[in-house]
Amino acid sequence: MPTLLITSSPSLQQHLQAALDRELEVYDSLSALAEQPQRGVQGVVWVDVDNQDEALLARLCRGDFGRARVIVLSSTPSDRQAVQWLGAGAAGFLHAFSQPATLRQADAVVAADGIWIGIGLMQQLCARFGQVARTDSPLLAQLTERERDVVGHLREGKSNKQIARDMDISERTVKAHLTAIFGKLGVPDRVQLLLKLSG
Repeated sequence: MPTLLITSSPSLQQHLQAALDRELEVYDSLSALAEQPQRGVQGVVWVDVDNQDEALLARLCRGDFGRARVIVLSSTPSDRQAVQWLGAGAAGFLHAFSQPATLRQADAVVAADGIWIGIGLMQQLCARFGQVARTDSPLLAQLTERERDVVGHLREGKSNKQIARDMDISERTVKAHLTAIFGKLGVPDRVQLLLKLSG
């Protein structure tokens, strides 16, 4: 199944092709893809949102053209755009010229049916969900005191690096605490953890 890229930018095509290290099937616009109704779009589809028909992009995200997992790219990304496209059903949103390693991670997460969002938006979501997460949840009794401290920092929307600095531990230790917390509470990530704690 080929990887599709919708862009009119040759430099973005070269950048993404080099990052993913595979051939891409490229369309200049969503309307060119939409003109092929007999083709059900499947797999990961990368779409450069700049100069695209937003109504067609929303339809692609909703699944009107098949079972595509859409990653929206923007050369001027904003949290507002991320919320807009993720809310429309996109599986990922990031800067069009992100580092190759970031593009590969996003590709792997979305191909595995996950959702890719940037660190800034993730921190905002954690802070929002953290405000409603119960500090007296009986689930917290399963955690060590240090793990509960990590959860307290997560509730404030802090990154691993910020938590490590505030707790005077290494970032690797924060990751170890998070892995233990996720395992004990049966959640895959920090957003799900905070959602579970909020009931």
